[in-house]
Amino acid sequence: MDRLLKEPTAHFFAMAVAIFIVYGLTQLNNQNILELDQREIDARIFMQEMAAGQPLTEEQRQFVATTYVEEQILVQEALALGLDNDARIHDMLAQKMRHVLSGDVIQPTESELESYYQANVERYTSLPLVSLDELVLNSRDELPEDVQILLDNRSEAEIILAASPGNNAPLPNVNRIDLANIFSPEFSEAVFSSELGSWVGPFPSNRGQHWLMVTERSEARLPPLEEILDRVRLDWIAEEEEALLQTEVDELWDQYTIIVTDGEDEH
Repeated sequence: MDRLLKEPTAHFFAMAVAIFIVYGLTQLNNQNILELDQREIDARIFMQEMAAGQPLTEEQRQFVATTYVEEQILVQEALALGLDNDARIHDMLAQKMRHVLSGDVIQPTESELESYYQANVERYTSLPLVSLDELVLNSRDELPEDVQILLDNRSEAEIILAASPGNNAPLPNVNRIDLANIFSPEFSEAVFSSELGSWVGPFPSNRGQHWLMVTERSEARLPPLEEILDRVRLDWIAEEEEALLQTEVDELWDQYTIIVTDGEDEH
């Protein structure tokens, strides 16, 4: 029994049964019958796992299954409205239907924009930035004592390169996340914690060893609403559209009886 409970196929079948029971009991009087193939749901889950590079959680599998059912309902509604039928790409029909359902979103008032801006200040606050001088020394071996002394004494890159071959270039306006993606989170934190004008390193790579010097800092900044008004308006509209869309999709779902088959039954 334990082995069966750990089997992914059993989990997928359980989701199908759950969908069937819930919607079968609550929508017995519906005239709209939507029959879905469990193998299509399994394929969606498999593709998501391939993209993620790891198995999905039960909650994530349920979300994929639910999204698939929603898409198929939207396809049926789009066809019923006579929208262009492209049998090759049902996603296009579902997307068209989403635009139809969310087409009544109005523009925000000034007070709504101000409230939304204040409620999302973290989203609009820029991260602290640093501008850097990057020094890459060709050797990954331990540096000669004279070169290390130059680094410790905060010598200019040109002086250090005269003693050890390599190259240097500026790295302007990067935040902690940028730097962590380029190097590593630990190295990023070390650089951001360093004093202005001091070399931090080494960070080894296939190019040699990297040393970074902070040449300028910019603190986190929240632009005034007037400066990012268009961005805030678009974010407000996007959230309102999504909320309206989900309400409409939920109402459509209530009009359907969902039947999930294993794809092997004869019809």
